[in-house]
Amino acid sequence: MGFKNYLWDEQFNLNVARGKVRGAKIVNIFGHNNSQGTAFRTVWEKSNTTDLLKPASAVQMTVASDIGTTADDGVVIRVIGLDANYAEIAENVTLNNATPPTTTNSFLRINTVVTVSGNATGNVSVSNGANEYAHVLAGTGKNQASIYTVPAGCSFYLYRIDAFMNDGASAKPGEFRNKSTLSSGVVLRVADTPYLNQMNIKRDFPFKYAEKTDIEFQIRSLSGTNYCGVF
Repeated sequence: MGFKNYLWDEQFNLNVARGKVRGAKIVNIFGHNNSQGTAFRTVWEKSNTTDLLKPASAVQMTVASDIGTTADDGVVIRVIGLDANYAEIAENVTLNNATPPTTTNSFLRINTVVTVSGNATGNVSVSNGANEYAHVLAGTGKNQASIYTVPAGCSFYLYRIDAFMNDGASAKPGEFRNKSTLSSGVVLRVADTPYLNQMNIKRDFPFKYAEKTDIEFQIRSLSGTNYCGVF
């Protein structure tokens, strides 16, 4: 009986990944920074200098490469997020150095930015005015920010968290916490965990997050500035 249950669980997980389970999909969250400091910040490409912003209301986004030439013209970037009602939306934009494109859709949250055609040689920013909401480092093809907002009508089930901290040569101490902002505005900062080099949390029963919850995995270095990652 246990063997059959194992096979069923394995097949269910594979079928979710294959997109064959109605109403379910896999969500992977990756965040990293090369020089995370001693202040708690949501891990993303610029968390060594600033925390990750969230729009106060849904706004259109300008998508641009910082290469400064036409080298990245024609590269297609897909912005995936939520609208003012927390419904999932996605839009493809084509990079243009002369006139950086602005999305037709207005985004309240950005969950993912990914390249779908071509390869940008510059850093790609997704912003509104002076506020940058997502960043794709040159050569990576995808943003790596440890944030996810649960769409309306959905729940998010968290199975595992891994975090890392080192200086490129040796292990360093870090501290992790999980920040959740509920749709009511209540902010919870929980699962505060110090660790050396690597932290791994696996849940026998997944933790459920309700719709419209902002999930942010935050890390700080306990000694200087160091490379960090969280999955």
